Amino acid sequence: MQKNEIGKIRVDVISEDISALYMLLDNEGMISRQGTGQLPADEFSVTSESDGSVFKQLIEVLDDRVFEHAGVYDHPDKQGIPVTVSVAFLDGQDNAEFFEFRFGTKNEDVGELLPFFDKYISHAIQLTDYWYYQEKEKHLDKSDSGS
Repeated sequence: MQKNEIGKIRVDVISEDISALYMLLDNEGMISRQGTGQLPADEFSVTSESDGSVFKQLIEVLDDRVFEHAGVYDHPDKQGIPVTVSVAFLDGQDNAEFFEFRFGTKNEDVGELLPFFDKYISHAIQLTDYWYYQEKEKHLDKSDSGS
């Protein structure tokens, strides 16, 4: 897969069978997010349309060379709290390049690919934080006003 073929990006971070983060973005501008990537989990979930700039920025910082390493990486000796991180890149034909990392929070020997995706996911969180918290505030305001 090449960057220009990507139509959707999906990110999941699960720890202790709890979704700490879910994100789905597409090249049309749709954006969905639940959580912050941290526990305790923030269960607030929101979907809306955007101008597509977040998707474009995430595609821009992606290195095409990662696709040759797609697959599941299951650490044989998980130390600490078990975590599963997955990132999927989908084209318009439902083809996907999928990366999944299963490890423990205290594992230090996680290779080079996981740190790349950790930075990538942190960047996605940073790019969507303002929008996410703004939407959450709107929701809380509506809840407080009884509407």
